[in-house]
Amino acid sequence: MRRSERRDDSGITLVELLIYIMLAVVVLTIVGSILINSFRAQAQVRDGAESASTAQLIAESVGQGVRNASALEVTTPSAGTTMLRTRSVDGSASGTWYCQAWVWSGGELRTSRSSTAIAAPDAATLSTWTLLASGVAAVGSTPIFSVGTDERSLDLSLTVANGETVPILIDSVMVAQQPIPATGKVTAPCF
Repeated sequence: MRRSERRDDSGITLVELLIYIMLAVVVLTIVGSILINSFRAQAQVRDGAESASTAQLIAESVGQGVRNASALEVTTPSAGTTMLRTRSVDGSASGTWYCQAWVWSGGELRTSRSSTAIAAPDAATLSTWTLLASGVAAVGSTPIFSVGTDERSLDLSLTVANGETVPILIDSVMVAQQPIPATGKVTAPCF
C-alpha cells in the first residue's frame, strides 16, 4: 500500500511548472505591449489636442486684434524675428483705442498690449510679454505675418507643434473691420 500512496501524491512537476511560467510570460508580454502602445497613443492624442488648442488661441488672438484694427504694420526688427503691430479698439461702449503687438522669435509667439507705442523688444523685454505658443514655425519660406496690398488684411501662415505630433497648420487671411477715418489711416500713437 505504501507504493500506491506515493503514486497518488497530487502536485505539479517541474516540467509543468516551466510550461506554466512560459505561458504566463507570453500572456504578460502581450498585455504589456498593448498597455505601452495605448500610453503612446494617449500621449500623441494629448499632444495633438494641445497643438490644436494652441493654434486656435493664436488665430483668435491675432484675428481679434486685426478685426478691431484701424492700422496694421509688419516689421522685421532683427534676423529671425517678425513683429506685427496694430492700432485696435476694444469692445467697450466707449471704444478705447490701444496698441497691440505680436512677435515671433525663436519658435515662440508672444503678445503685448499697451495704451502707448510698442517698440521692437530686446530679448529681456520680450521675455516679459505674454507667451501665446511655443513650437511655432513658418511654412516654408512664407512669412508668418504678411500685410496685404490694401493695408487692411493680414495673411497669417504658420504651424504649431507640440511633442512628436503632426504640426497644426494655420493659413488664414484676416481683414480689419474698422472703417478708415476721413483723415486717412491713423497709426498714432502705436507706430
